[in-house]
Amino acid sequence: MNAFSTAFTRGVPHGVIAAIHLPEPFGEIPSAVLHRLHADERDYAAQLDGHRKVQWIGGRLAAHHAVRALGKDMGALLSDAQGAPIPPKGLEISISHKAELAVAIASKNGHGTIGIDLEILGRDRRHIAEKILRPEELEIVSNLPDEHQWGATLIRFAVKEATYKALAPRLNRYIAFQEASIGVIKDGTAHMNLHLETTDGPKSIEARYEWMPEGLIATVRARWA
Repeated sequence: MNAFSTAFTRGVPHGVIAAIHLPEPFGEIPSAVLHRLHADERDYAAQLDGHRKVQWIGGRLAAHHAVRALGKDMGALLSDAQGAPIPPKGLEISISHKAELAVAIASKNGHGTIGIDLEILGRDRRHIAEKILRPEELEIVSNLPDEHQWGATLIRFAVKEATYKALAPRLNRYIAFQEASIGVIKDGTAHMNLHLETTDGPKSIEARYEWMPEGLIATVRARWA
């Protein structure tokens, strides 16, 4: 497994996902890797260091790979004031990363705005449930067998993170965990209801999740018209 090599490229209902292996954040980034970026992306990456630099580069490489899988190309993928990628005209792009992997999803923007989140199952951290779940969600999770509660909590966390990424570029504000609730999760789909503090939300929203060898990936698509 080479640093910054492609882990996978996969078509999903919300677009194309590409993943890039990330190295430890030590030493110089090879020039061959940097030259896979647009010149403006290289200039921005030069201002970063450590984990942030490695993850930012990996996320851009994943995004370029996903866009090419759509049969398209793009220039520099820079960030807005909140750190979200600014997609080129005609495309929607979202990025997520963990220590060893960066993932990006790309789709044509006529299909709505999209968000992606990558999570690793890891140790049981059910204690975060009361912070991220609404009362009706807590009731659903607490009624599950004990060994399933952490996985069910993590799915809801990932879907809410992806929801934020799908909505924030349009709403241009922070979106709290309590502004979305996930009911039934089954066969890779998650039934979602929004409880937005404002009334300017999308006409519809849908969420999906998948357990992959690399971790849990959740994607959300919001349609505004």
